Amino acid sequence: MVGGLPVSLRRSQRRTVGLKVTAQGLTVYAPQRTEEARLRQFVEDKRAWAERHLQTFQQRKPVAAPLTDGSVLPFMGQTLTLRAVPNLKRARRLRDELHAPAANLRDAVEAWYKQQALDVFTPVVQQYAAQLRRGRPLSAVKMTNASGRWGSCTAAGVVRLHWRLLLAPSEVLQYVATHEAAHLAELNHSPAYWAEVQRLFPEYRRAQRWLKEGGAALMQLWS
Repeated sequence: MVGGLPVSLRRSQRRTVGLKVTAQGLTVYAPQRTEEARLRQFVEDKRAWAERHLQTFQQRKPVAAPLTDGSVLPFMGQTLTLRAVPNLKRARRLRDELHAPAANLRDAVEAWYKQQALDVFTPVVQQYAAQLRRGRPLSAVKMTNASGRWGSCTAAGVVRLHWRLLLAPSEVLQYVATHEAAHLAELNHSPAYWAEVQRLFPEYRRAQRWLKEGGAALMQLWS
């Protein structure tokens, strides 16, 4: 354990020992025959460096606090202030505030985000799908609540995006929309696929890093 998070080991035909730090923990990449004692020492030597990175990731995570009157809600890189209103039937946005039933804040807020999802997602996915030079046509854009998956694309051309992407910065939504739209051309993760992602959204790597570092916390927000 480093910084209270697990350390996993992956062996392969590589020749050197490497270390990757994410918000979920550490992964050591090592040659097949490297002794475990040497790997433990390698991790120990890197402990201070790894814990600094883990602290940075922790600071970037959304705060998983209970929803109350005055809570700040992320929405596409902006913020809304939550207002708990007695006797209100459903959540509604008024400028930079989201008014929601005081008796059922969490469910009402989640329902509001889900109602916004397709209105936001559809034009974004359509934009990237229209820029493809080949592949299947986009047949539908749908919202998903699937645990652990930000999006998917089927062979029939149906793209699904998780409603919680509305809680992330807008460039993260653009990346996931690009990621799935590009599967209309390449239903795999081949070099040709990533070349298509690069062409459609050249800045995708920054958004990809954000999702790897803060995505797990985003999935758990208000859960």
